[in-house]
Amino acid sequence: MAFASLAILAPFLTTSVSADPSRPSSGREVWAGADVSSNVWLVYSGVTFAPWSGIHDNGVRFRAAGGYGEYSYADRIPSIDPSTLRPISFHAETYFADILVGYLQRFGELTAKAFVGASIISHDIAPLDEETVAIGEEVGIKGVLELWLNMGERGWGSLDLSWSSAHNSRAARGRVGYRFWPKLSLGLEAGINVDAQGECRMDGSGTKGCRTLADQTVEAAELLDYARGGAFARYEWGTGEVSVSAGVLGDSFGHEGPAEIAPYITVNWLTQF
Repeated sequence: MAFASLAILAPFLTTSVSADPSRPSSGREVWAGADVSSNVWLVYSGVTFAPWSGIHDNGVRFRAAGGYGEYSYADRIPSIDPSTLRPISFHAETYFADILVGYLQRFGELTAKAFVGASIISHDIAPLDEETVAIGEEVGIKGVLELWLNMGERGWGSLDLSWSSAHNSRAARGRVGYRFWPKLSLGLEAGINVDAQGECRMDGSGTKGCRTLADQTVEAAELLDYARGGAFARYEWGTGEVSVSAGVLGDSFGHEGPAEIAPYITVNWLTQF
């Protein structure tokens, strides 16, 4: 049975398109994007403001970001007769919002950005899924670390890490790219996203804070069930960029059966002004 969660969406926690810090910069940056898979979609946008420096210069900056999406999954739950299970489909609406303050520091070819602030994440699931812990609205603390490394004249790499106490959500995404043409990069990406529900499925439903109606119906998940990998193309110009990535992700964190593989497509756009 398929179980989709917002945790499979890489961009929603990193909220960064990893713009190249070697370009001339202004003090403001706006981005938007969309992420789509077989039974889940998410749209998101955000803004970063550096009040006393360029957006890629050392200094303090502020960030606000948010997004909305929907996902669906199927499960089997106990019927009136506890010895039998009946199929049921769930549909969820989800949103998130971040307000962060951070600092950028450059170390030669390495640029590091760190943010901390508040985050809200909501999962509105219908009908009520009593076996899910990542449900409802939670407000928490969020931390973000973003790294960009120039490797030679044409190569580059980026790494985005984030954690939020809201639904214990964590994400990581790495990219390695090469400018085959002055404005066009091609490369590979990989990411992983886990929230409180994923932690329960990996550690066991008996873990403190986790719950289930029928322990025998739960099959433990593995970390790779929450991973994704693919390739991307990134086109940049003086004040912005657009990137498109596609690949596969683990799409089944369900109560029975191995993880399924599903395709995903992500589109990001960014501009500075």
